[in-house]
Amino acid sequence: MEEGEQTYDFAVNNCLDMRKRQKILKSLICAQPWYKTPNNLHLWDPSSIDLVLISSTMGMLALPFLTQTKGFSAKIYATEATTRLGQLMMEDLVLMHNEFHHFFGSDSGSPQWMSWEELELLSPALRQVALGKDGTELGGWMPLYRSADVEDCVKKVQTLKYAEEAWYNGTLLIKAFSSGLEIGSCNWTINSPKRNIACISSSKFCSVNAMEFDYHALRGNDLILYSDFSSEGVLTNDEHDNNFSASTTYNSSTPSADNDDLILKECLLRNDESLEEREKLAFICSCVVDSVKAGGSVIIPLNQLGIVLQLLEQIPVYLESSAMKVPIYVISSVAAELLAFTNIIPEWLCKERQEKLFSGEPLFSHSELMKGEKLYVFPDVHSPDLLNHALYFLLTGVCGLVQLFICFYVGVRMKTPCLFWRMDWILIWLSCLSSQWQ
Repeated sequence: MEEGEQTYDFAVNNCLDMRKRQKILKSLICAQPWYKTPNNLHLWDPSSIDLVLISSTMGMLALPFLTQTKGFSAKIYATEATTRLGQLMMEDLVLMHNEFHHFFGSDSGSPQWMSWEELELLSPALRQVALGKDGTELGGWMPLYRSADVEDCVKKVQTLKYAEEAWYNGTLLIKAFSSGLEIGSCNWTINSPKRNIACISSSKFCSVNAMEFDYHALRGNDLILYSDFSSEGVLTNDEHDNNFSASTTYNSSTPSADNDDLILKECLLRNDESLEEREKLAFICSCVVDSVKAGGSVIIPLNQLGIVLQLLEQIPVYLESSAMKVPIYVISSVAAELLAFTNIIPEWLCKERQEKLFSGEPLFSHSELMKGEKLYVFPDVHSPDLLNHALYFLLTGVCGLVQLFICFYVGVRMKTPCLFWRMDWILIWLSCLSSQWQ
């Protein structure tokens, strides 16, 4: 090839690389992370809120935005498990955000990207994320709360056990019942002298970790408020659809009611959600085995504790059946506390887990994996203990929120294949390392 042709090819490749970089930059906002609150939350009068019911750990994440608002004095209720897990999640989020400040500095005042001149330069998809479909949601973006706000928020929460009674203002009787979605997640009943109300959040009828969905608590309510079920299609395309509705009133003292109860239970438990979830987990496990067989490593970013616990039980089984010994690293600033917490909360778990306790078995297998040095827990990817376990080569000065790239280099350069788990509750980084990167 002549020199002129080589120069031309080099220029073309440079041009293509530049276009690719420009396309990527248009899909990103290079600035300190801000967080979007529910639509028009900043327009609400906080003094008009009397009661806040938290149904899941993910629902705790936005609570400090509300509790630190001037004029807010509402009573807050959540289950004990939800409050503790939510506190750990918020602390982890604050720590990650502080790392960004430490290594990259913080913006002063409003971010530059929130100016109309910058917003007009964003891609249509990114502009819709920033402004919303109707262009009125820019005011919902807020900087993250601080550690002190998290501590103050948790102090204001009144914690409950399942079915424990709590009186609000001497007139409303409030109870939490298991929704089956996650450990500690719940639905609520509010009983007053004149009306009984049930508030149903995302629920899961079959759970392998959390206590089962308690549908008995829905009986006899005058009003049921639904909010996004996790089970899609459970009550659709089914010959028994008409056996369950919000207006149904049950009387447990009659034979027909007992028959209705059996039909309802069959309807709820006959859904395909559990089967679909098992198939997805099996697919992930098979992909892990394939990657390790090819000499690669795997990063699995997760934000649901239930999925973490299931994969920690299933992946070692798949690896052992394939005669592979691969270390598993769980990396999170709250991972140690989180895994330890799951072993001391049998009252929040399903019957199968509780039976393990009575038979002298550990509630979850991760404790045995750690004792057998098959599972390692580290607060961050640049912790000294992790570096001692994994020998690799890195450029100096790589740290902070570029942990993903550290994980990338660790996975590529490590002589022994390994599995990395990054439990990022909000900022979820997706990456999978296999032999194609080596």
